[in-house]
Amino acid sequence: MKKIAFMLAFAAMGLAAGAQSLMVQSAASQMKKGYLNKAKEYIDKACVHEDTKNDAKTWYYAGLIYSQIGNDAQKYKNISEGWLEKAKEAAFRCKELDTDKEFAEGNGNVFGFVGNELYKQAVAAFNTQNWDNCMQLCEESVRVFNECGKKQYASDSYLLAGRAAIYAKSNDNIKKYFKPLVRTKTKENLVYRNLFNVYKSEGDTNEAVKLAQNYTKFCPDDYNANMLLAEAYMLKGNMEQGNAEIQKALEKTNDKPDVHANLLAAAGATKESVEDYEGAEASYKESLKVLPNQFLANFGLGKMLYNRGVSKLDALEKLPLDDEEGAALLNSQCMELWRQSIPYFNSAISYIDGMDAEGQGVNRQNLYHCLQALKTVYARLEMFDELKVINARMDQLQKAAQ
Repeated sequence: MKKIAFMLAFAAMGLAAGAQSLMVQSAASQMKKGYLNKAKEYIDKACVHEDTKNDAKTWYYAGLIYSQIGNDAQKYKNISEGWLEKAKEAAFRCKELDTDKEFAEGNGNVFGFVGNELYKQAVAAFNTQNWDNCMQLCEESVRVFNECGKKQYASDSYLLAGRAAIYAKSNDNIKKYFKPLVRTKTKENLVYRNLFNVYKSEGDTNEAVKLAQNYTKFCPDDYNANMLLAEAYMLKGNMEQGNAEIQKALEKTNDKPDVHANLLAAAGATKESVEDYEGAEASYKESLKVLPNQFLANFGLGKMLYNRGVSKLDALEKLPLDDEEGAALLNSQCMELWRQSIPYFNSAISYIDGMDAEGQGVNRQNLYHCLQALKTVYARLEMFDELKVINARMDQLQKAAQ
């Protein structure tokens, strides 16, 4: 996660004699000496006094004083309660009243300090999986960062809010936080992929294509952009343009065998999603030629063959009861597809078994999916010796998870 670094300048501006209230001058003087308890007393009075409550300078110093209290909240815990909200309110009031922009630079530092604190709290909320609170804090930090012209920091807050929205499974919020990032020509794949998935789930293929086109425009060297555009075109039935984008992506990775193999596997998944099973199988197998010992293509091809077998059984259930010939054909086709899937699932399992403990932990769910599929296949094909091995392995996996 990107960390925002922001330094707050606490330099007080020169004190003007005469026109300014003694309370504001006293607050500023005490602040410069480091006596924040006294400074707070004076500035609190100035913020409500008729002679000073509508003066930009009053609120400028209020923002500085409360920011300094917040900067060392443990030391000033007796007066630090609510400091963030008070510093934020002061910064907004100062900007509103400062028509001549006399305090713009210093007040911008207050905005930056407040925004950074809001972002830090949003990160803490994210890390404790408090998604709603994280999004709310990010929205506040965006508002504050925009006030002081810190657009990049605002973008970081949008990105964090969008990540929280993903975990909260809120499509509306994913669009709310990620669309502004697309307008700023972000290069974050996470943004484009998740927005694309939202449009895809909503059946909005036009927006999906437009988004992917922007991705390729803003990130011309990113092969992920071409792969996303390929998927978008294929969703609209434009296989020719889809395959052309896949080729563009592959050409960008000719000198990177591992990445090239992964892209071929991803191309297989994309083609599979639009029921181009012949094309998908070709892509998966080409991936395995480039990199035989891998998970993605082995699992992808095994899963595709397994799911196609399931579709045959689904079709069988819809047949009339007296269509014995049709039922026998569909059952035979299912068994053949499942038989073909076996070596690919076993290769995927072997790849996971070859990982270190951390890698095996990360892939525990993938391993379970492979074993579950093989359990069904072996049972239906009456391969009982193999089934015993799978059952023992699944029992072992479940005990380890307890």
